[in-house]
Amino acid sequence: MEKIKYFNVSMFLLRLIVGTIFIVHGAQKLFGMFDGIGLDGTAKLVAGLGLPEPYILAVIWGSVEFIGGIFLMLGVLARWAAVAIVLTVFIYLCRMGFTYSSLFQYSIIEYNMVIIGACIPVIMMGGGSWSVWDV
Repeated sequence: MEKIKYFNVSMFLLRLIVGTIFIVHGAQKLFGMFDGIGLDGTAKLVAGLGLPEPYILAVIWGSVEFIGGIFLMLGVLARWAAVAIVLTVFIYLCRMGFTYSSLFQYSIIEYNMVIIGACIPVIMMGGGSWSVWDV
């Protein structure tokens, strides 16, 4: 019984921490909060990655991070929120290029791999019993 209790506590803390990170990142991209670049800056970043329709993709990117972070934190569709977060991180990494010099020089990959690694348990096992609504 203790193992289940620790599992639920650890999944709650994991969701809380990763969710908070993505709420802040989404708020930076969408609203310019927490010294963020705002929607215009995010659109410029998307354009710099060579993606089409930068403003629309900036709204989607920021919304996935912001709403996905809220959902992950609360445990609302936690698996799907974690999948959405992993996909946004993975798309960003793919657009940056998986070359040793570009990723490790700027320490981009370490942070992103930690985020992906933190989301994998949520994707595989769900958010735990302390979730509001998880399927």
